[in-house]
Amino acid sequence: MDKCASNNEARTQIIGRVAYVLREERATATNIELAVGKAGIDRKSVIAAFGSMHGLILEMVSDLSGALIKPLQQHEKHHALRDVLIEFGRLVVDAHSVSHLVSLYRIALTEATRHSGIGREFFERGPGKLTTCLAQYLARIATKSDGLQIDNPMRLADAFLSLLGDNLEIFDTTTIAGTPCAKGRSDAVIEAVEMFCRGVFAEAQ
Repeated sequence: MDKCASNNEARTQIIGRVAYVLREERATATNIELAVGKAGIDRKSVIAAFGSMHGLILEMVSDLSGALIKPLQQHEKHHALRDVLIEFGRLVVDAHSVSHLVSLYRIALTEATRHSGIGREFFERGPGKLTTCLAQYLARIATKSDGLQIDNPMRLADAFLSLLGDNLEIFDTTTIAGTPCAKGRSDAVIEAVEMFCRGVFAEAQ
């Protein structure tokens, strides 16, 4: 195995082990070094693979964002806007609900208050990337769809992600409170997509 392949394998293994710890401790994780230690990984191994602890945080959020935006990049001609947004929305909602994304956000926020530099890059690789890629997708489909005009794709992308966030907050609140959730995450996503599409197509008329 060459050095490059070995390094990629080490990076993948580190990310997987740290992600597992962050998923298990999503409610309390605030420090990447503690998470690395609980994952049984030596600090020197992280530095060798990512350059720094901040490098590990940024690579982890980049990996997650890359997985979430796949529906926006893979579906162009043969999938309706509604279907693509539902697939994308489900991935985003699931990531916030069951993955290590929330822990990464919390750790990045903590680190940003201690050190300058990581906050902006984390945003650009994480939530900012989701918004930008969604806006780019909306702009592309507007040029290929008769009767659909999107003048401000960034505004619409922000609006859609806000709808998802509102529905996710309702879902998490009812779950934490111990009361039955009136609708599952999937239904919440579909509702957000339907509201968004009604608004988009109403503006186009």
